[in-house]
Amino acid sequence: MKIPDAVKVVRTALQDNPACELGILAAQRVTCVERGINSHKQDKELLALISDRGSWWYGYVLRVSPCFQANADGRWLAILVQSGVPVDGYTPTDVFHRARTAWFHLPERLPYYVQTPEDGSALCHSFEEALAALRRIIARFDVRKRIAWERDADGHLLDPEGGILDTRHEDLFKLLGSRHDNPS
Repeated sequence: MKIPDAVKVVRTALQDNPACELGILAAQRVTCVERGINSHKQDKELLALISDRGSWWYGYVLRVSPCFQANADGRWLAILVQSGVPVDGYTPTDVFHRARTAWFHLPERLPYYVQTPEDGSALCHSFEEALAALRRIIARFDVRKRIAWERDADGHLLDPEGGILDTRHEDLFKLLGSRHDNPS
């Protein structure tokens, strides 16, 4: 059997068996809810699978609590997340519950390099502005600029050119995780 025919046979078998389903993000790459479980005041949330190269990269939009130090008025956050585990689910609610578990409660998010602060996150005044910021984050995304992958002659990893290790998301996710554990 030729390779294209073999692929077609297996693809058909996968399509014919409803138990062989993919999660929302694997199948559609983006999901959004009107009432998010992680967003301040259960406002909208959006999560997009940007890449699965090297690890899992997500674009995330949510409303941030005013108690976050950099955010006095409950603004919206667009952020790039490098995850040590895949986040997906069969319903939008499942996806956001799994994101909460992986990123807010477990240390499954990883730092990454940026060339400018806007490469990794942006605080915005509206959901629409946060979507525009996420679109810019996605447009600038290049995994070779976000992680150390080249080595020097001694085998040590080199920082990407112009790269600054961005760990700002650590404080944010710790704060959001503690707010979910102890809601006020």
